[in-house]
Amino acid sequence: MVCIIIMVFLQVRYCAPTPPAPAVKPAVDAAAKAVMDKLGKFMATKLPNGVELNLPEFGVEKKLIAFIEDKNKLVDKTTWFSFDRLDFETGSATLKPTSAEQLKNIAEIMKAYPKVALKLGGYTDNTGNADANLKLSQKRAESTMQELVKLGVDAKRLQTEGYGEKYPVADNSTEEGRAKNRRIDLRVTSK
Repeated sequence: MVCIIIMVFLQVRYCAPTPPAPAVKPAVDAAAKAVMDKLGKFMATKLPNGVELNLPEFGVEKKLIAFIEDKNKLVDKTTWFSFDRLDFETGSATLKPTSAEQLKNIAEIMKAYPKVALKLGGYTDNTGNADANLKLSQKRAESTMQELVKLGVDAKRLQTEGYGEKYPVADNSTEEGRAKNRRIDLRVTSK
């Protein structure tokens, strides 16, 4: 019995504690990384009202600002810009938290350019029921609009329309193509 106590004492005293397991780094989603790579470097951009935003050089925000500021670019019904960091929960109109930064940026741009009005178009891929997709695309466009209104944009400056699976921008026969077709676009309706 005494031997057992001595052995336990020595084991506790002289055995090094087991080091904690190394932190597991989450795997970066390949699609998300590809999108971020396409956006280019993020850089400070000052708006006319003095607000400074951290915008990607090839992101929708920069494209929108360039369009608004270019006096030669007229408002039309064919010039659309796709959000590039707007995500929804699968099969729902609930925006993911990862969408917050881009929505905040668009709201700030609209505040800096008070004459600008936008139309938000919602789109889906061609998977599932066409009528359900049309309704989902409308709800997603409305959800995007509601978030912009919460961020201080006057609702009178925004319109929404769901297009469902119409106007695909990529091949619906691949997962990558379907992902591109599930999107929210915006179009300047006045500037």
